Order: sequence, then C-alpha cells, then structure tokens
Amino acid sequence: MDIHCARCGTMAVPAGHEDARAFYQCEKCNRVWMVHLTAGTSRPAQSPQTRVLVVDDADMLVTLIETWLEDEGYSVATATSGRQALEALETHDPDIVLLDLILPPPDGFVLCDIMRRRERPPAIIVMTGLNDPLRVHEIDGPNLFALLHKPLTQETVLDVVARARRHRWAAAGKPTVQ
Repeated sequence: MDIHCARCGTMAVPAGHEDARAFYQCEKCNRVWMVHLTAGTSRPAQSPQTRVLVVDDADMLVTLIETWLEDEGYSVATATSGRQALEALETHDPDIVLLDLILPPPDGFVLCDIMRRRERPPAIIVMTGLNDPLRVHEIDGPNLFALLHKPLTQETVLDVVARARRHRWAAAGKPTVQ
C-alpha cells in the first residue's frame, strides 16, 4: 500500500514504528505523521477518508486548523468567505464543516441553513467568538454537532472533529479506526 502526504501528495517513506503506531515522513515537505496499525500486521489500518471544510475569515486560523487536520490524515478544503464556502460545499462535498458565524456574505447563519437542506448534510461544528447566547442559539438545529468558543486549541479541535467523524461513520454503518 502506498502512503502519500495529505499536504502535498508526495509518496511518504517509513520513519519508524512504536507499539501499534507507524510513522511516515514526506520527503518533499518533511512532514511526519502517525498512523495506527491493525492488530497483527505492520500495515496502516484502512478507514474512510474524512473530508473537512474549514470556513473562517481569518486566514491564519484557517491555515492553522488546516495543518492540524491534514497532519491527522483528513482531506481538508478551506474558505474565507461565505461565497467560497458555497463553492467548496459543491466541489469538496464535506463530511464535517468547521464554520465561523461572522463571515463575508453569506454569513455562517445562512450557510448553516443551506447545509442543512443538502441531500447529505455535513456535521456542523460552529467556531465563534460571539458571546450573545440569544444570537448563538439561532444556529441550533439538525446537524449541529458542536459549538466551540474561540480562542481554539489544537487538542479541542482535533477531539471534536474525531468525535464528529466517529459519529458520522457510525450513523452510516461504516467502520472507523480510533
């Protein structure tokens, strides 16, 4: 099985292993990541690739979250406006969307409504700095998986995305790798 870098697509080389984990390194961008191994083998476990869309008007935050998720093996698309998010929804068909509410049009509230009407709506994780509980309450509804308050930490983002992934694949009856 060929292992490719999620960031640049270059073939990866084994960089070591420990317990039930294997480490791979991209020779082009020097990125190193870990994969879990299946019991009794030295090959990475197979699991469905989860597509994540990150939408926020802060370029640096989008890039940071994109890096965190790619390092964990997710397929990531990004958008910094509502219009870009709509395009990415069509081309990337995400399983999970990390969404800021305050965006150049259409805003996150409108995007939530649009995503909920899709044939296969994604799990929505809202990231917000809004402190008005009445305003934030407007996004309650189907497919809202979690609400994260900014500032965000890598541990929090990766944890909630992993939980959304497990929930989504379990609902679809597909196996997952922990």
